[in-house]
Amino acid sequence: MNLLRTLTLPSLALLSAVAPTQIGPQPYLQTSDSPWFSSLNNGMFYLEDFEDGALNTPGVTASVGGGVMAPSNLTDSVDGDDGVIDGLGRAGRSYLMNPAATGVRFTFGSGTYGVLPTHAGLVWTDGHISGSTRFEAFDGNGISLGVITGTHPDGNYSGGTSEDRFYGWTHSGGIGSLLITNSGGGGLEIDHLQYGAVPEPATMTAISLGLAAIASRRRKK
Repeated sequence: MNLLRTLTLPSLALLSAVAPTQIGPQPYLQTSDSPWFSSLNNGMFYLEDFEDGALNTPGVTASVGGGVMAPSNLTDSVDGDDGVIDGLGRAGRSYLMNPAATGVRFTFGSGTYGVLPTHAGLVWTDGHISGSTRFEAFDGNGISLGVITGTHPDGNYSGGTSEDRFYGWTHSGGIGSLLITNSGGGGLEIDHLQYGAVPEPATMTAISLGLAAIASRRRKK
């Protein structure tokens, strides 16, 4: 028996009426600025910082056309990825999509731990000063959960990090994909893609009840 799958599906049905919640745009300079920092090591949560030169965390794929930027004078990585908070992201790596108007979609699969992520977000690190950011999340059926917009570019295209912002969504029914675009031309850089399953209190209650029911059936056999 796949206990995780057996217990999680009823739990998600129980929570289907819970409205999605948006987070951001909010400043982000290092991993500890993540609103889900305490969950990053729970075994069901991933953070992709691209520092190994690739998108290779489990259960996610990116739309075609983008790629990892190596350290350079034009790279805008999350500030803390080079080990020091100094207002620059040139020494780290980021993920670049060009054109920004097309943007990049990150699509999640449920095969990693049996369910879609309930929390997913990323950090916008660079885009055209005349543009605005549009960040949208979708459920597992491709239905939009909502849109977050932001206008925070500062015109620094040489690795400055004061403009960097975190965008995220939580949805107990599961997040199927994220799409981020930037108007105004040029490219779009993002970093610190993060996603995972963080059980809500009602989910934990349902899981506990499921475990108790299984234990009771076993005792009766």
